[in-house]
Amino acid sequence: MERWYKAMIPGKDELERIFLEMCKYDTTNPPGNEESLALYIKETLESYGIGSTIQRVDVGRVNLLAKIDRNGRLPFLLFTGHMDVVPAASGWTSEPFKPVVENGRVYARGSADMKAGLASMLAAFIDLSSDERFGGNLAFLATCDEEVGCSGVKRFLEENTLEIAGALIGEPTSMRLASGEKGAVWSELSFKGKSAHGSQPKEGINAVLLLIDAYRKIADELGSIEGLTVSLNKISGGSKENTVPDSASCVLDIRFMSNISLSEVTGIIDKILSRFEGAGQKVLLARNPFSSSGRLVDYTRSTLEEMGIKSEPLTMTYFTDGAFIAPAGIETVILGPGAAIMAHKANEYVELEEIHTARELYGKIARNFFQGCV
Repeated sequence: MERWYKAMIPGKDELERIFLEMCKYDTTNPPGNEESLALYIKETLESYGIGSTIQRVDVGRVNLLAKIDRNGRLPFLLFTGHMDVVPAASGWTSEPFKPVVENGRVYARGSADMKAGLASMLAAFIDLSSDERFGGNLAFLATCDEEVGCSGVKRFLEENTLEIAGALIGEPTSMRLASGEKGAVWSELSFKGKSAHGSQPKEGINAVLLLIDAYRKIADELGSIEGLTVSLNKISGGSKENTVPDSASCVLDIRFMSNISLSEVTGIIDKILSRFEGAGQKVLLARNPFSSSGRLVDYTRSTLEEMGIKSEPLTMTYFTDGAFIAPAGIETVILGPGAAIMAHKANEYVELEEIHTARELYGKIARNFFQGCV
Protein backbone atom coordinates (compact mmCIF):
# COMPACT_ATOMS: atom_id res chain seq x y z
CA MET A 1 0.00 0.00 0.00
CA GLU A 2 1.43 3.37 -1.02
CA ARG A 3 2.25 5.76 1.83
CA TRP A 4 3.75 9.20 2.25
CA TYR A 5 4.66 9.26 5.92
CA LYS A 6 7.14 11.67 7.46
CA ALA A 7 7.32 9.85 10.84
CA MET A 8 7.15 6.35 12.20
CA ILE A 9 3.71 4.80 12.63
CA PRO A 10 2.69 1.73 14.66
CA GLY A 11 3.25 -1.58 12.88
CA LYS A 12 0.76 -4.42 13.22
CA ASP A 13 2.60 -5.93 16.19
CA GLU A 14 2.75 -2.55 17.90
CA LEU A 15 -0.98 -1.95 17.42
CA GLU A 16 -1.68 -5.35 18.97
CA ARG A 17 0.63 -4.51 21.88
CA ILE A 18 -1.16 -1.18 22.44
CA PHE A 19 -4.55 -2.88 22.33
CA LEU A 20 -3.56 -5.61 24.79
CA GLU A 21 -2.08 -3.01 27.12
CA MET A 22 -5.35 -1.05 27.05
CA CYS A 23 -7.23 -4.21 28.02
CA LYS A 24 -5.11 -4.51 31.17
CA TYR A 25 -6.50 -1.27 32.61
CA ASP A 26 -9.42 -1.93 34.94
CA THR A 27 -11.80 0.86 33.98
CA THR A 28 -14.88 -0.82 35.43
CA ASN A 29 -17.73 1.67 35.74
CA PRO A 30 -18.55 2.38 38.49
CA PRO A 31 -16.20 3.88 39.54
CA GLY A 32 -14.49 4.17 36.13
CA ASN A 33 -10.93 5.27 36.94
CA GLU A 34 -10.42 6.14 33.28
CA GLU A 35 -7.64 8.60 34.07
CA SER A 36 -5.00 5.85 34.20
CA LEU A 37 -5.90 4.64 30.72
CA ALA A 38 -6.11 8.20 29.41
CA LEU A 39 -2.56 8.84 30.62
CA TYR A 40 -1.37 5.70 28.84
CA ILE A 41 -3.01 6.91 25.61
CA LYS A 42 -1.43 10.32 26.13
CA GLU A 43 2.02 8.74 26.54
CA THR A 44 1.46 6.65 23.42
CA LEU A 45 0.59 9.73 21.38
CA GLU A 46 3.60 11.58 22.75
CA SER A 47 5.88 8.73 21.66
CA TYR A 48 4.81 9.57 18.09
CA GLY A 49 5.26 13.29 18.58
CA ILE A 50 1.56 14.06 19.01
CA GLY A 51 0.23 16.28 21.80
CA SER A 52 -3.09 15.85 23.57
CA THR A 53 -5.09 17.44 26.36
CA ILE A 54 -6.80 15.94 29.40
CA GLN A 55 -10.27 17.23 30.23
CA ARG A 56 -11.21 16.53 33.84
CA VAL A 57 -14.78 15.43 34.48
CA ASP A 58 -14.58 14.14 38.06
CA VAL A 59 -12.09 12.57 40.46
CA GLY A 60 -10.21 9.94 38.47
CA ARG A 61 -12.49 10.56 35.50
CA VAL A 62 -11.26 12.35 32.41
CA ASN A 63 -11.58 12.69 28.66
CA LEU A 64 -8.59 12.85 26.32
CA LEU A 65 -8.55 14.98 23.15
CA ALA A 66 -5.96 15.11 20.37
CA LYS A 67 -6.21 17.08 17.11
CA ILE A 68 -4.82 17.16 13.59
CA ASP A 69 -5.48 20.72 12.41
CA ARG A 70 -4.44 21.10 8.75
CA ASN A 71 -6.92 23.55 7.24
CA GLY A 72 -8.60 26.43 9.07
CA ARG A 73 -11.34 26.63 6.44
CA LEU A 74 -12.54 23.08 7.09
CA PRO A 75 -14.55 21.51 9.93
CA PHE A 76 -13.32 18.54 11.96
CA LEU A 77 -14.12 14.87 11.66
CA LEU A 78 -14.28 13.24 15.11
CA PHE A 79 -12.98 9.76 15.94
CA THR A 80 -14.40 8.85 19.35
CA GLY A 81 -14.86 5.99 21.79
CA HIS A 82 -15.19 5.36 25.51
CA MET A 83 -12.59 4.05 27.95
CA ASP A 84 -14.87 2.61 30.65
CA VAL A 85 -16.22 -0.94 30.77
CA VAL A 86 -19.04 -2.72 32.60
CA PRO A 87 -18.33 -4.98 35.62
CA ALA A 88 -16.97 -8.41 34.73
CA ALA A 89 -19.42 -10.31 37.00
CA SER A 90 -19.29 -14.13 37.05
CA GLY A 91 -18.75 -16.80 34.42
CA TRP A 92 -15.25 -15.88 33.26
CA THR A 93 -12.79 -18.70 32.54
CA SER A 94 -9.84 -16.28 32.63
CA GLU A 95 -8.90 -13.09 34.47
CA PRO A 96 -11.01 -10.30 32.83
CA PHE A 97 -8.17 -7.75 32.92
CA LYS A 98 -5.39 -10.14 31.92
CA PRO A 99 -6.03 -10.45 28.18
CA VAL A 100 -5.68 -13.91 26.67
CA VAL A 101 -4.85 -14.40 22.98
CA GLU A 102 -6.19 -17.70 21.69
CA ASN A 103 -7.00 -18.84 18.14
CA GLY A 104 -6.85 -15.29 16.82
CA ARG A 105 -9.16 -13.91 19.50
CA VAL A 106 -8.46 -11.61 22.43
CA TYR A 107 -10.46 -12.44 25.56
CA ALA A 108 -10.76 -9.57 28.05
CA ARG A 109 -13.38 -7.34 29.61
CA GLY A 110 -13.79 -4.40 27.24
CA SER A 111 -12.01 -6.12 24.35
CA ALA A 112 -15.02 -5.69 22.06
CA ASP A 113 -16.79 -2.94 24.02
CA MET A 114 -14.79 -1.02 23.13
CA LYS A 115 -11.02 -0.98 23.53
CA ALA A 116 -10.57 -2.68 20.15
CA GLY A 117 -12.30 0.25 18.45
CA LEU A 118 -10.41 2.76 20.58
CA ALA A 119 -7.02 1.20 19.75
CA SER A 120 -7.87 1.01 16.03
CA MET A 121 -8.91 4.66 15.97
CA LEU A 122 -5.79 5.67 17.87
CA ALA A 123 -3.59 3.90 15.30
CA ALA A 124 -5.50 5.42 12.37
CA PHE A 125 -5.18 8.85 13.98
CA ILE A 126 -1.40 8.42 14.29
CA ASP A 127 -1.25 7.22 10.67
CA LEU A 128 -3.07 10.32 9.45
CA SER A 129 -0.98 12.62 11.61
CA SER A 130 2.10 11.24 9.86
CA ASP A 131 0.62 11.51 6.37
CA GLU A 132 1.73 14.77 4.74
CA ARG A 133 -0.95 14.46 2.05
CA PHE A 134 -3.84 14.30 4.50
CA GLY A 135 -5.39 17.75 4.26
CA GLY A 136 -8.29 17.45 6.67
CA ASN A 137 -8.92 18.24 10.33
CA LEU A 138 -9.31 15.26 12.62
CA ALA A 139 -9.96 14.98 16.36
CA PHE A 140 -9.50 11.88 18.50
CA LEU A 141 -11.64 11.81 21.65
CA ALA A 142 -11.51 9.13 24.35
CA THR A 143 -14.41 9.61 26.79
CA CYS A 144 -15.24 8.47 30.30
CA ASP A 145 -18.50 7.22 31.79
CA GLU A 146 -20.31 6.06 28.63
CA GLU A 147 -21.55 2.91 30.36
CA VAL A 148 -23.47 4.80 33.07
CA GLY A 149 -24.17 8.51 32.76
CA CYS A 150 -22.27 9.67 29.65
CA SER A 151 -20.84 12.52 31.72
CA GLY A 152 -17.66 12.49 29.62
CA VAL A 153 -19.26 13.25 26.27
CA LYS A 154 -21.63 15.72 27.93
CA ARG A 155 -18.68 17.66 29.34
CA PHE A 156 -16.90 17.59 25.99
CA LEU A 157 -19.94 18.96 24.17
CA GLU A 158 -20.50 21.65 26.81
CA GLU A 159 -16.95 22.97 26.43
CA ASN A 160 -16.31 22.13 22.78
CA THR A 161 -15.04 24.94 20.52
CA LEU A 162 -14.42 22.81 17.41
CA GLU A 163 -16.68 22.89 14.38
CA ILE A 164 -17.42 19.18 13.95
CA ALA A 165 -19.05 18.01 10.72
CA GLY A 166 -19.22 14.32 11.58
CA ALA A 167 -18.47 11.81 14.33
CA LEU A 168 -17.34 8.24 13.90
CA ILE A 169 -17.92 6.13 17.03
CA GLY A 170 -15.87 2.91 17.21
CA GLU A 171 -18.40 0.78 19.10
CA PRO A 172 -18.64 -2.92 18.12
CA THR A 173 -20.72 -3.46 14.97
CA SER A 174 -18.80 -6.36 13.35
CA MET A 175 -17.46 -3.74 10.94
CA ARG A 176 -20.96 -2.90 9.73
CA LEU A 177 -22.20 0.66 9.26
CA ALA A 178 -24.78 1.83 11.80
CA SER A 179 -26.32 5.20 10.96
CA GLY A 180 -28.54 5.31 14.02
CA GLU A 181 -29.49 3.73 17.30
CA LYS A 182 -32.60 2.94 19.27
CA GLY A 183 -33.83 5.08 22.09
CA ALA A 184 -33.86 3.72 25.62
CA VAL A 185 -35.86 4.06 28.82
CA TRP A 186 -34.86 2.48 32.13
CA SER A 187 -38.05 2.59 34.16
CA GLU A 188 -38.27 1.70 37.84
CA LEU A 189 -41.76 0.56 38.85
CA SER A 190 -42.94 0.36 42.45
CA PHE A 191 -45.99 -1.43 43.87
CA LYS A 192 -47.78 -1.33 47.23
CA GLY A 193 -49.66 -4.26 48.73
CA LYS A 194 -50.80 -5.29 52.21
CA SER A 195 -48.82 -7.56 54.50
CA ALA A 196 -50.34 -10.63 56.13
CA HIS A 197 -49.20 -13.94 57.57
CA GLY A 198 -47.99 -16.29 54.84
CA SER A 199 -50.44 -18.94 56.03
CA GLN A 200 -53.33 -16.56 55.32
CA PRO A 201 -52.49 -14.98 51.93
CA LYS A 202 -56.08 -13.91 51.28
CA GLU A 203 -55.82 -11.51 54.20
CA GLY A 204 -53.09 -9.56 52.39
CA ILE A 205 -52.38 -8.04 49.00
CA ASN A 206 -49.29 -9.53 47.39
CA ALA A 207 -47.24 -6.70 45.86
CA VAL A 208 -45.06 -9.14 43.90
CA LEU A 209 -48.12 -10.55 42.15
CA LEU A 210 -49.26 -7.01 41.35
CA LEU A 211 -45.85 -6.40 39.80
CA ILE A 212 -46.08 -9.54 37.67
CA ASP A 213 -49.57 -8.66 36.50
CA ALA A 214 -48.55 -5.10 35.59
CA TYR A 215 -45.39 -6.26 33.83
CA ARG A 216 -47.37 -8.66 31.62
CA LYS A 217 -49.81 -5.91 30.65
CA ILE A 218 -46.97 -3.46 29.91
CA ALA A 219 -45.01 -6.05 27.90
CA ASP A 220 -48.11 -6.99 25.90
CA GLU A 221 -49.01 -3.42 24.98
CA LEU A 222 -45.51 -2.13 24.30
CA GLY A 223 -44.51 -5.39 22.63
CA SER A 224 -47.04 -4.78 19.87
CA ILE A 225 -45.06 -1.72 18.69
CA GLU A 226 -42.69 -2.52 15.85
CA GLY A 227 -39.02 -2.55 16.84
CA LEU A 228 -39.69 -2.05 20.56
CA THR A 229 -38.31 -4.48 23.16
CA VAL A 230 -39.01 -4.77 26.89
CA SER A 231 -36.64 -6.56 29.25
CA LEU A 232 -37.39 -7.12 32.96
CA ASN A 233 -33.87 -6.81 34.34
CA LYS A 234 -34.22 -6.26 38.11
CA ILE A 235 -36.87 -7.27 40.60
CA SER A 236 -37.18 -7.11 44.39
CA GLY A 237 -39.93 -7.66 46.93
CA GLY A 238 -40.85 -9.28 50.19
CA SER A 239 -39.28 -9.08 53.63
CA LYS A 240 -39.72 -12.50 55.21
CA GLU A 241 -40.36 -16.12 54.26
CA ASN A 242 -43.72 -16.24 56.01
CA THR A 243 -45.04 -12.75 55.24
CA VAL A 244 -47.11 -11.63 52.26
CA PRO A 245 -45.03 -8.87 50.59
CA ASP A 246 -46.47 -5.39 50.96
CA SER A 247 -44.02 -3.80 48.50
CA ALA A 248 -42.19 -4.74 45.31
CA SER A 249 -40.23 -3.01 42.61
CA CYS A 250 -38.61 -3.76 39.28
CA VAL A 251 -36.60 -2.10 36.54
CA LEU A 252 -37.56 -2.37 32.88
CA ASP A 253 -35.10 -1.76 30.04
CA ILE A 254 -37.08 -0.57 27.03
CA ARG A 255 -35.54 0.06 23.60
CA PHE A 256 -37.56 1.77 20.87
CA MET A 257 -37.39 3.16 17.35
CA SER A 258 -38.46 6.57 16.08
CA ASN A 259 -42.03 5.33 15.43
CA ILE A 260 -42.87 6.17 19.06
CA SER A 261 -41.68 8.97 21.30
CA LEU A 262 -40.10 8.65 24.71
CA SER A 263 -43.05 10.41 26.33
CA GLU A 264 -45.47 8.02 24.63
CA VAL A 265 -43.57 5.03 26.02
CA THR A 266 -43.65 6.34 29.60
CA GLY A 267 -47.24 7.47 29.11
CA ILE A 268 -48.36 3.93 28.24
CA ILE A 269 -46.67 2.64 31.39
CA ASP A 270 -48.31 5.34 33.54
CA LYS A 271 -51.71 4.50 32.06
CA ILE A 272 -51.35 0.81 32.96
CA LEU A 273 -49.99 1.59 36.43
CA SER A 274 -53.03 3.77 37.14
CA ARG A 275 -55.01 0.53 37.43
CA PHE A 276 -52.86 -0.51 40.41
CA GLU A 277 -53.41 1.47 43.60
CA GLY A 278 -50.21 3.05 44.90
CA ALA A 279 -48.10 2.00 41.91
CA GLY A 280 -45.62 4.47 40.44
CA GLN A 281 -42.95 4.93 37.82
CA LYS A 282 -39.53 6.58 38.11
CA VAL A 283 -37.50 7.08 34.93
CA LEU A 284 -33.87 6.26 35.72
CA LEU A 285 -32.50 6.91 32.23
CA ALA A 286 -33.91 8.25 28.99
CA ARG A 287 -32.31 8.40 25.54
CA ASN A 288 -33.99 9.38 22.30
CA PRO A 289 -33.30 7.39 19.11
CA PHE A 290 -31.39 8.99 16.26
CA SER A 291 -30.81 8.37 12.58
CA SER A 292 -28.11 10.16 10.58
CA SER A 293 -27.65 10.79 6.90
CA GLY A 294 -25.23 12.94 4.90
CA ARG A 295 -21.64 13.06 3.72
CA LEU A 296 -20.16 10.89 6.46
CA VAL A 297 -22.72 8.12 5.96
CA ASP A 298 -22.21 8.30 2.19
CA TYR A 299 -18.41 8.21 2.37
CA THR A 300 -18.49 5.44 4.96
CA ARG A 301 -20.72 3.34 2.69
CA SER A 302 -18.52 3.89 -0.35
CA THR A 303 -15.38 3.09 1.65
CA LEU A 304 -16.89 -0.14 2.94
CA GLU A 305 -17.83 -1.09 -0.61
CA GLU A 306 -14.29 -0.28 -1.74
CA MET A 307 -12.97 -2.71 0.89
CA GLY A 308 -15.52 -5.39 0.05
CA ILE A 309 -17.44 -5.05 3.32
CA LYS A 310 -21.25 -5.05 3.53
CA SER A 311 -22.42 -1.45 3.49
CA GLU A 312 -26.19 -1.49 4.11
CA PRO A 313 -26.83 0.73 7.16
CA LEU A 314 -28.04 -0.75 10.45
CA THR A 315 -29.76 0.71 13.50
CA MET A 316 -28.03 -0.40 16.70
CA THR A 317 -30.14 -1.73 19.56
CA TYR A 318 -27.78 -0.34 22.22
CA PHE A 319 -27.15 3.33 23.00
CA THR A 320 -23.80 5.11 22.79
CA ASP A 321 -22.31 8.57 23.25
CA GLY A 322 -24.02 9.20 19.92
CA ALA A 323 -27.26 9.75 21.85
CA PHE A 324 -25.76 13.14 22.81
CA ILE A 325 -23.50 13.81 19.81
CA ALA A 326 -26.24 13.44 17.17
CA PRO A 327 -28.72 15.81 18.90
CA ALA A 328 -25.90 18.40 18.94
CA GLY A 329 -26.31 18.59 15.16
CA ILE A 330 -23.33 16.35 14.33
CA GLU A 331 -23.79 13.63 11.72
CA THR A 332 -23.01 10.41 13.58
CA VAL A 333 -21.91 6.97 12.42
CA ILE A 334 -21.24 3.90 14.58
CA LEU A 335 -18.70 1.45 13.16
CA GLY A 336 -16.17 -0.75 14.87
CA PRO A 337 -14.48 -4.10 15.40
CA GLY A 338 -16.07 -6.76 17.55
CA ALA A 339 -19.59 -8.15 17.67
CA ALA A 340 -22.30 -6.27 19.53
CA ILE A 341 -23.48 -9.55 21.10
CA MET A 342 -20.11 -9.75 22.91
CA ALA A 343 -20.78 -6.57 24.88
CA HIS A 344 -21.27 -7.11 28.63
CA LYS A 345 -20.88 -10.91 28.37
CA ALA A 346 -18.56 -13.19 30.29
CA ASN A 347 -15.55 -14.29 28.21
CA GLU A 348 -15.98 -11.26 25.96
CA TYR A 349 -13.68 -11.42 22.94
CA VAL A 350 -12.79 -9.75 19.66
CA GLU A 351 -11.17 -11.19 16.55
CA LEU A 352 -7.66 -9.74 16.52
CA GLU A 353 -7.59 -9.29 12.75
CA GLU A 354 -10.57 -6.94 12.98
CA ILE A 355 -8.52 -4.23 14.69
CA HIS A 356 -6.22 -4.11 11.66
CA THR A 357 -9.18 -3.97 9.26
CA ALA A 358 -10.75 -1.21 11.38
CA ARG A 359 -7.54 0.81 11.41
CA GLU A 360 -7.32 0.72 7.62
CA LEU A 361 -11.02 1.48 7.26
CA TYR A 362 -10.96 4.49 9.61
CA GLY A 363 -8.00 5.96 7.75
CA LYS A 364 -9.69 5.56 4.38
CA ILE A 365 -12.95 7.05 5.63
CA ALA A 366 -11.13 10.16 6.89
CA ARG A 367 -9.19 10.55 3.64
CA ASN A 368 -12.32 10.11 1.54
CA PHE A 369 -14.29 12.50 3.76
CA PHE A 370 -11.71 15.22 3.06
CA GLN A 371 -10.94 14.12 -0.49
CA GLY A 372 -9.51 16.89 -2.66
CA CYS A 373 -8.10 18.77 0.34
CA VAL A 374 -4.32 19.24 0.13
